[in-house]
Amino acid sequence: MKGLPLFFLAFRYVLSRRRHRGFGSVMLSLLGLAAGVLTLNAVLSVMNGFQMTYIDSLVEVSSSHLRWLPVADEPDSIEVSTLLSRVPGVVSVLEESESQTLVQSDAGRQRGALVRGLPSDALQKDPGLRTHLKWQEGGLPQRGEVALGSALAASLGAFPGSSVKLTSLSGPSFSLLEPRVLEYRVVGVFGTGYYDLDANWVIANLSDAKVDLAGATDRYFAVKLNHPEDASWMLASLARASGRPEAEFRTWEDFNRAFFQALRTEKSAMMLLVGLMFLVVGVNIAFSQKRAVLEHRDDLALLVATGTTAARLRWVFALEGLIVGLAAALLGTFAGWGVSLGVSSLGLFSSEAFYIPEVPARMIAGEVVGIALACLASATLAAWWASGQVLKVQPGEVLKNA
Repeated sequence: MKGLPLFFLAFRYVLSRRRHRGFGSVMLSLLGLAAGVLTLNAVLSVMNGFQMTYIDSLVEVSSSHLRWLPVADEPDSIEVSTLLSRVPGVVSVLEESESQTLVQSDAGRQRGALVRGLPSDALQKDPGLRTHLKWQEGGLPQRGEVALGSALAASLGAFPGSSVKLTSLSGPSFSLLEPRVLEYRVVGVFGTGYYDLDANWVIANLSDAKVDLAGATDRYFAVKLNHPEDASWMLASLARASGRPEAEFRTWEDFNRAFFQALRTEKSAMMLLVGLMFLVVGVNIAFSQKRAVLEHRDDLALLVATGTTAARLRWVFALEGLIVGLAAALLGTFAGWGVSLGVSSLGLFSSEAFYIPEVPARMIAGEVVGIALACLASATLAAWWASGQVLKVQPGEVLKNA
């Protein structure tokens, strides 16, 4: 008995369940597996949507793909940045700065914040920053101006046209630092979709930041790549091209390692918990297949008597499990895709109560394929294990009692 007849025999056994009580068990198994596939796809798509929104905001707006951290007295940093921009795969190289400050509004409210110094042409040179830095009002500041994160502006009661005071510390050494209070006009309000950035960021013009707000160790060069996932191996290429040691470069993974590991752990735990549904349904399939062996005992005995080995007959029931798993995988995948498309329109979250305008959903092809394969493996392996009952069929005894 070759492979094709084995498949048709398995398919006939699935259809023949309609005349037996076992058909209901097969349908329950199929629907249970489909529900598991649907749930995993829907949950992971929403989780991916939230996570990728945060990751995009952090990588494109905050940490960048790579950073070159020059030493404080680096005399030729502009020349080095030019060399970096010529490396294949590099999109942009921008000089930036980060420093701490205390910001106070005209209303007398004050908060600690991080001042991000950006050049005036940052949005033109960095398409990722332009995409993810969404302006509610105004735009990038010029000299004497600043822009505030939307949550920070709301907490301070500041708005475009008003002024804020930034406190900076300057001095020849840490023990001789002196506070300076500088006044700037608010020219814009921005949002990134990530609350920590929107609640704690002030964007200033890089020229102001370098002179009044940031020290020599607060400046760096932000490098954006065509493929952010290549940052780790691009680091060595950038170091060779610029003649700088690799220790002066940091990737986005270095800056956000703890956060990304927490997200990865959360996703793994969710997949494990929901994936237990496959185990439960697999047990049901195993008992269903054992019943099927008993139902077709006469047929199996006749096939064994005519020369078909019991080992090959096991493949009939394994293929039956594969058919059930394949049907469940297809049904669950398409249903999960439909749920993922419609989840943002369900209104589960209010933008007034949660810091999200909508529920994002992103299905990753690799995860969808992995879930479908897990469904197939659960059904097929359970059926294969249960089909061991075929080895116990004795043709002579069955035919004698027939």
